[in-house]
Amino acid sequence: MSQKHVTTRVSEDLYEKIERIREEEQTDRSTAIKRLLERGVGDWQVETAVQRYRDGDVSVGRAAELADLSVWRFLDVLEERGVEMNYDETDLEADIAAVRDDE
Repeated sequence: MSQKHVTTRVSEDLYEKIERIREEEQTDRSTAIKRLLERGVGDWQVETAVQRYRDGDVSVGRAAELADLSVWRFLDVLEERGVEMNYDETDLEADIAAVRDDE
């Protein structure tokens, strides 16, 4: 996988937090920032997928895809967050179609 270079400015407070994490992880700054970004992006994907599912915008299968999780793991996330299932016949059909597309 090719990599891209990203540059940004951060507040002094955020910089100090990154440095503390870097020291705790015993790694270089670049690796620490990369790990934090990966974690943050992953968290954002899950939060957005949960919200879109909660709002009824997407099916369970599509939300799991948006979150970059298996359907089973996404169902666990929904349960952990106390999100009720919005699952009907249309969702079942969409999930079956998604499984067939993956085959």
